[in-house]
Amino acid sequence: MSTNGKLPRKWGYIFALTALAALGTCIAALIYKEYIIASATGLVFGAQAFNFIKWKRQ
Repeated sequence: MSTNGKLPRKWGYIFALTALAALGTCIAALIYKEYIIASATGLVFGAQAFNFIKWKRQ
């Protein structure tokens, strides 16, 4: 399977869904004042948002 360095469309969906799940978990953790979980899922959200933007530019 040669895609010439481009990721398939399904990876964009995976990045977006992971980012949304991490953002939802981060917000819930902030509501319940679980700051360690909120910071960890915030990092995951940031990484997945970066991946999605990078994927979109391809």
